[in-house]
Order: sequence, then C-alpha cells, then structure tokens
Amino acid sequence: MYSALLYKEWLKIRWALLGMALLSLLTLTYIALNLAYYTEFMTAKGFWGNVILLGFPFYTEMEYIPVLTGIVIAIVQFAPETNQSRLKLTLHLPVEENKLLLQMTSFGFMLLLFLFAIITLLLLIIIGIYFPSEVITNVLNIWLPWSVGGLAAYFLTVAVIVEPIWVRRLILIPFALGFIDVFFDIFNQSFQLILFLVTFSLLTSTLVLFSGYHFKRGIK
Repeated sequence: MYSALLYKEWLKIRWALLGMALLSLLTLTYIALNLAYYTEFMTAKGFWGNVILLGFPFYTEMEYIPVLTGIVIAIVQFAPETNQSRLKLTLHLPVEENKLLLQMTSFGFMLLLFLFAIITLLLLIIIGIYFPSEVITNVLNIWLPWSVGGLAAYFLTVAVIVEPIWVRRLILIPFALGFIDVFFDIFNQSFQLILFLVTFSLLTSTLVLFSGYHFKRGIK
C-alpha cells in the first residue's frame, strides 16, 4: 500500500516538479551569463570589488524560487485531493491517518529537498568559477534560508489547503506569510540561526496533522 501511495503522489507531482526544475535551471543559466558578462565588461577586478566590498546581489533572481516551488508542489499534490474529496477516502484507509498524511507530505518534502540540493550544487559550481570560497560561503548563508523557506512554504500551504475550517484558514494564511517572510529579512545568518529556522520549518509539518484531523471528520 505504501508503494502504491508514493506512486500516486509521484503521478500528481512529476510535471510540476519538472517545470520548477526547468525554471530553476533557466534562472541559473541567466545568472551564469550575467556573471560572464559582468566579468568581461567590468573586468574581473572591478566586478570582484562590487561583489565583495559593496555586496552586489548578483543572484537575487533565485530568491523566491524555493518558496514558489514549495507552494506549487503543495497545490498540485493536495488541491485535487481536497476539492474532489479524495483525501477523505484516503484517510479512511485501514492505516493510521497521521501516518498517511506524514507519508504524503514526506514524499513531497523529499522531492523538494532533492531538487534544492541539486540547485545548491549548481549554484555553488557557477559561483566557484568566478569567486573565492569566502564569497561562496556568504552566498550559501543567504541561499540556505531561502531554501528552508521553500520547505516551510510547502508544509504551510498544505495545511491551508487541507484545513476545512475557514476561520482557521484565515489565521493560517497571515501566519504563513509572516513566518516565510522571516527567511528573507535576515542576511548572512549564522549556522545556529539557520539550524533554528530548519527546526521550526520542520515543526510546521505538525499543522498538517491538525488540518487533516478536521478534514477527515468533516468539521466546518
């Protein structure tokens, strides 16, 4: 049953995941072309000065891609389930409901994690061609919270979609927006802060369980 469930989730997610992967690849290509252009026409020394001393943000095109990816995957995975009441049938299978929900969200989470890991590797390779390790570290300290924000956006969007009580939805939406905004307001985070953000992002998955509880019982 578990393998069948994962296959069903894969069929729902695959094209959206491929689309977001393609968007990410195109954005990375754009960044790489920009770096080549700036290095050629500003000279490497001048461009280095703008990046290292002035903090020129040459990679901001990637800023909202993780959050957008998390939201898109959550919508294609759970919106059809709730609109057509298929999720209620799934939750009545002879398996503990929390386990089912965790399996479904864990699958989406792992796919996002895999995609973000590939994007991170490609981004670091591109930056490593033009800059020393210090710049790579600074970019990584900013990119990682953006990626974690995408994971939080996934769990929070799922919680909003599954939640049948509109009053709770109206509470969840501003909470989700405020929580995700934290990942974009602070730059050059320390390892401890990034770990803190990761922990709280994973804890947002518990909101899905509360929404699933209400959905299965038809609470309005």
